[in-house]
Amino acid sequence: MPLLERVESLFRTVIGKEDLYVPIRDNLLYEILQQETSHIGVQHEEDDLLVLMDGATACELTNGPIMAAKARTIVLLDNGESLPWSPGDNVVKHACTPPLERGDRILLLLSNTISLALFGEHVHAPEEKSSGAFLGGWTVRRVTVARLAETLLGKAHQGLLPESAPATDAEDSISAAMMRLTALHAGALESREQSVAVEKNDLLSILDILKAISSKRHAHDILFVFVEQIARIISTERCSIVRVWENEAEGHVLVSHEDEHLRDCVISLQKYPELVEVIQSGETLIINDVATHPLTMEFSAMLKKAGIASLLVLPIVRSDKHVGTLLLRAARRQGAFTVREVSFFQIVTEAAANALERAHLFESIQIANERLEQLAITDSLTGLYNRRYLHERFEEEFARATRYQLPFSCVIFDIDDFKAVNDTYGHLVGDVVLKEIAERMISCTRRVDILARYGGEEFVILLPQTDNEGATIEAERVRSVMESHTFSQIADGQRVTVSVGVATLDPDTMRDNEALLRAADEALYEAKRRGKNCVVVHEPDKKD
Repeated sequence: MPLLERVESLFRTVIGKEDLYVPIRDNLLYEILQQETSHIGVQHEEDDLLVLMDGATACELTNGPIMAAKARTIVLLDNGESLPWSPGDNVVKHACTPPLERGDRILLLLSNTISLALFGEHVHAPEEKSSGAFLGGWTVRRVTVARLAETLLGKAHQGLLPESAPATDAEDSISAAMMRLTALHAGALESREQSVAVEKNDLLSILDILKAISSKRHAHDILFVFVEQIARIISTERCSIVRVWENEAEGHVLVSHEDEHLRDCVISLQKYPELVEVIQSGETLIINDVATHPLTMEFSAMLKKAGIASLLVLPIVRSDKHVGTLLLRAARRQGAFTVREVSFFQIVTEAAANALERAHLFESIQIANERLEQLAITDSLTGLYNRRYLHERFEEEFARATRYQLPFSCVIFDIDDFKAVNDTYGHLVGDVVLKEIAERMISCTRRVDILARYGGEEFVILLPQTDNEGATIEAERVRSVMESHTFSQIADGQRVTVSVGVATLDPDTMRDNEALLRAADEALYEAKRRGKNCVVVHEPDKKD
């Protein structure tokens, strides 16, 4: 069974779809993509890359030995060819069932971050280079690539497949969009009205843009790389992305290829009727002469002064509640935008829309994770670190101080007679007092100090690289601030004070952080016995 027929059968019977790959009908186009695919494999930085290829492909690749050296495993699918380079230990020879035919071609890359399969067959003799002598396709959909690899490897080599989490719906959506877009362009490449040189350059340009934006995770980075790449490929004097929120009379220029640092430049939509038109119609707008077009005639003098003779505006994202309406605006000093250029813009803007969707999802998840992490380590009432996080940092700082023989101190504060505050004013007022105490402590401690709520009315401060004298000074400063502070919910003249215990690491008597904490706690109880509202420093017992 020919390879292409086998692949299409796999799509229909196992995956259930017939349109999950981009068709290739030209051998020259296949060779371009083959070299580009091998280049992607050579650039892969991780050590988990699996490569499947037939013998003829291995012979044709100019950088085959380099890719073989970087890959974790190369599986050479036998179709009667001998390698022109010496295979290493990571090259495995494997005969498919049924075996590949001499005209079959396959180059498949699979890792945790790459999924790409390029395949095809020569309908006649392999030497033929005409567009009608080759049928093939390519796909980047992870599920499809993985199933194809499983089918070609068979049960004997299933262990060679990299372990990776299944692709997310968002990733599959992006991959599918990329294939649809490239399919449009592949169809254009088959048109006899375009030269082979233009076809090759356009395809490589699209691949360049897709690679550039796919490596970015934040929306601003994606948009800037996008306009920068377009301005490099298509001759434009200005290329920018504009955002417009619903029912607003202003637009915001988010990025411009002329200035990487430009962000959120506000413009009046009254001076940009072309943007308003595209927002209302949702369609691409081409103005090849600003002086004669009805929309821009009124502003033609201003546009000419700015060196703009023709304009192209395309919608990227339409009326999304999260990002508004995003428009791509390109301006040219002279010459009209051609049909080929407009088609190019339309293809890459849809790719950018999918990349932005992924970036928005990534940033939302990142913000949510940061929020969850913060909630997990902070006390909900005071906003200080909680007891669990305190113990984690205590162990880390104690180990660092012990290893490098650095001073390290611990201070424990306990609110004096806090039960009386709760009994007199109620627990709600007690919570307000705790919050105000936390705020005062933050205001008079250093950034490097680790301040946490240890219990109901107990607070702990860890002071890295601080000796006994420095810890005592800081403890006294906090005690004094509390004594002089007027609390908002407490009657005038009534003060809330704290008792303080201070201990400094003594390597001879303190073998772990619990010993240092106990020493500070003992000093705190001594402060209570001495009448409260004072600082007591732990004195270690020295052995003779």
